[in-house]
Amino acid sequence: MEKIKVMIVEDQILFRYGLRLALSNIENVTLMEDAFDGKEFLEIIDKKMPDVVLMDIQMPVMDGIEATKNAMSLYPGIKILAVSMHGEEEYLVKMMEVGVKGFLMKDTDEDELKKAILLVNAGKNYFSIDLLPALSGSYLKKKTFTDVVNNIIKTLTRREFEILDYICKGFTNKKIAEVCFISPRTAGGHRGNLLAKTSCKNTAELVGFGIKYDLMNPKFRNKD
Repeated sequence: MEKIKVMIVEDQILFRYGLRLALSNIENVTLMEDAFDGKEFLEIIDKKMPDVVLMDIQMPVMDGIEATKNAMSLYPGIKILAVSMHGEEEYLVKMMEVGVKGFLMKDTDEDELKKAILLVNAGKNYFSIDLLPALSGSYLKKKTFTDVVNNIIKTLTRREFEILDYICKGFTNKKIAEVCFISPRTAGGHRGNLLAKTSCKNTAELVGFGIKYDLMNPKFRNKD
């Protein structure tokens, strides 16, 4: 089995060292050269491309948002995971808008780190459940609903709000099927309907939409 090439973009030396140590214990992962900031990251990937990038958000010279935006423009298929700490929820929404495949907490354990890397490398998304409650907290509740968003919400069924909640928690179609007592194909159909109704291009964008407008709120699943 070919090893997954992982690159760390992080300006904090101690955290970068700890992350490298954790990654060295994952047998199917090989570590690439680290980058101190977004500018150095773009210079490295111009010469050699990683399979998965673990991207810090707040860095000097060029932050994770700008680096991800530039990387996605140059290499649309690049797979980037935002690595965050509490208090950066506003930045995470922006990271999702520029194309990251998900996010992890900086204090994540080795098992979750491995799971996230494997899923993202396979073309899927991974969103740390620990961050979702914070993302739908006070910052997002200050967001106002536009007429367009209100019209979209009116088109969603109670079942679709339920499915959206599970998608935002990182559930696969198979897992959603199990908890909702439906087939994986039906779960995938609901996911497709949600993408179409919200005009989102992919699951990451759909999760960003759901989090931004607090659509995991139970009040939506109890709509008439």
